[in-house]
Amino acid sequence: MKINRLSKETSPYLLQHSDNPVDWYPWGKEALNKAKAENKPILLSIGYSACHWCHVMAHESFEDQDTADIMNKYFINIKVDREERPDLDKIYQTSQILLNQRSGGWPLTMFLSHENQAPFFGGTYFPNSEKYNLPSFKELLIKVNDYYKNNYGEILNHNKSIIKALENIDRNNTSDENIDKKIEEKYIKNVRSIYDKTMGGFGSAPKFPQPSLIMHIFNSYQYNKKENSDNLKMALHTLIAMQEGGINDQLGGGFFRYSVDDVWMIPHFEKMLYDNACLLECYCKAYFITKNQSFLTTAKKTADWIINEMQSPDGGFFSSIDADSDTGEGQYYVWDKLEVEKNLNKNQFIVFSKYFGLNKKTNFENKYHLYVSYNSKDKFNLRVKNVDEKILYESIDILNKIRNKRKKPFTDEKILTSWNSLAINSLVEYYKISKDISYINSAEKSIFFLIENMLDKNILNATYKDGKSHINAYLDDYTFLINAILNFLSIKWNDKLFKKVIILANELIEKFLDFSDGGFYFTSKNHENLIQKPKPTADEAFPSGNSLAARIFIKLGFLMNETKYIDAADSVFSYAAKQINDSPNAHSSLLDSFLLAKKPIVIIILKTNNSSNKISLWINRIISINKPYVNYYYINNNSTGFKNIDDKIALGAVTAYVCCGFTCEKPINDFNEFSNRIDLL
Repeated sequence: MKINRLSKETSPYLLQHSDNPVDWYPWGKEALNKAKAENKPILLSIGYSACHWCHVMAHESFEDQDTADIMNKYFINIKVDREERPDLDKIYQTSQILLNQRSGGWPLTMFLSHENQAPFFGGTYFPNSEKYNLPSFKELLIKVNDYYKNNYGEILNHNKSIIKALENIDRNNTSDENIDKKIEEKYIKNVRSIYDKTMGGFGSAPKFPQPSLIMHIFNSYQYNKKENSDNLKMALHTLIAMQEGGINDQLGGGFFRYSVDDVWMIPHFEKMLYDNACLLECYCKAYFITKNQSFLTTAKKTADWIINEMQSPDGGFFSSIDADSDTGEGQYYVWDKLEVEKNLNKNQFIVFSKYFGLNKKTNFENKYHLYVSYNSKDKFNLRVKNVDEKILYESIDILNKIRNKRKKPFTDEKILTSWNSLAINSLVEYYKISKDISYINSAEKSIFFLIENMLDKNILNATYKDGKSHINAYLDDYTFLINAILNFLSIKWNDKLFKKVIILANELIEKFLDFSDGGFYFTSKNHENLIQKPKPTADEAFPSGNSLAARIFIKLGFLMNETKYIDAADSVFSYAAKQINDSPNAHSSLLDSFLLAKKPIVIIILKTNNSSNKISLWINRIISINKPYVNYYYINNNSTGFKNIDDKIALGAVTAYVCCGFTCEKPINDFNEFSNRIDLL
């Protein structure tokens, strides 16, 4: 078997293509220089290991010798893992929109000029034969090559316009524009227009969870409950519909990527770490607000899935679980009714079948994918009536154990700094509602894994696999990690960790901040030169790096009494004002940060000189507030090395300092006085 150059990579996705007959190159100087030397166009294929249609195109085309022969003859072929190289993915997904006036996806198939790597044609999945109103991939390859040879001058001219369009996307030409004072009204109006009143969610099929949108509704509600109570119902309804739907793994926990239908029944079966991390935060917040037990249950199942299925023995979290197994997409998760009946007793089968829809028609390729079909709940509150929960949970446990004996879909064991940080942050949030120390311990283990393996002389890397970390970290890596550590430190202070935060924050400003137009670039100043240097502000499946940059610098600015951090946050808002005004729905997380900037942030510092058992009472009281503008830290020493923190000393067993903006109130030593004070926040 011939092995191509991808065999030397660490990415599981790239390694999956190392035995293709295609002469693949990883992105790098060797491939780019070869394209220039041979005057050949570049065929760029971007995907990821859990992607179903990436597998389909690989089986149909990249494993086919005839197709590979054409690719090798006419093109320099480059394969990219979009999770390792989100910079390339952002650039060429945007290019796909510019070229074809439609959104992209994966696999992304782009044809680039050999001179400047600018795209001249592209698409996503192409079949091996003409179907789905798409040409066959082999036919397309020949036509693209012919066009390239015969129209190269035209392609170069077109490349110039593409490059100019890419440059203008993130250029702020209206720096004097302010965020609209009525932006929240506009935001909610837009959200209500796409809200599914029947099944929850926002938009139609395919239906995505949109955790950033949900979190913004929650945070807005906490700023002004009276005005936003109706908006809250949309978010809660959506979370209930998702936790009861097939998008939620009813047996093993964890959420799938998205639903292919409007009713959350049949998912696209890949499981991503980032989806589950962001949704865990949503369910934690929903429980804080409502005390609805079903949200706590879902949060626990999701947190347990993250730890049990995705955390490595060393502490880092893996990236994803494939949609496909040996028997096909989703087959690991679906059931034949006879198999269920065989493994449950009569009473268990009756309860299980009625609850999960096995008494209805099959819903996935003549089998059953489980969802809650028991019609006994109202629109906003889960109310399971006349169901023997003991029998139900016994049945779930039995069938989950049986399912675990099946051959599991492939797990991408690549560890990403950004996605790990999202998981850390959410596990801290789950600890706050569960008080179970195992979850904060899991978060801590991951933090120190990242510190030990992703930091090299304070230079942060983006990805880790097989004992090797590499690739310069992106904006998301820095901002998500700083945010996660700050959240962890609110529960468990560590001087050394906080010093790392300050180092990373200063690196972020130095290497990523656009000092002229404001905002943070996605790549650092020492990153390789590409045809675009993105400065994204809109949320994707997770919050934008610029939204987290603004948030962490607001928090650090007031904690450290350091205006350069506040200025960095303000630069994001000034840069992103036009984008937010034009498309508020796409900027949920930035609007969260903007709310934080508008309302004076509250910093509470608890100081103690000893291991007083009274401190837990104070900490739990703070945790119970859970307001986005209240930040707190328990610091059990008076010599952190940071003056603004060390100025606040313990005057008794526990002393609380409540600071609004840059102004701190008199110290509080009495718990009842402290409790009454924070009720007013």
